[in-house]
Amino acid sequence: MNALFHGLDFRKLETGNSISAWTMIYPGIIFALWFFAAGAFFAWLYDAAGGKE
Repeated sequence: MNALFHGLDFRKLETGNSISAWTMIYPGIIFALWFFAAGAFFAWLYDAAGGKE
């Protein structure tokens, strides 16, 4: 990994904690909610600006 990124030391990022399923699923749920909200906002903005007539 260090050779791929020109010698950056990624060992400083290692915490030693194990990764559970919840630490992988929870951010996905949060991103899905944020992306849905952003999509709904831009759909509303598109419709408010005249949209496709």
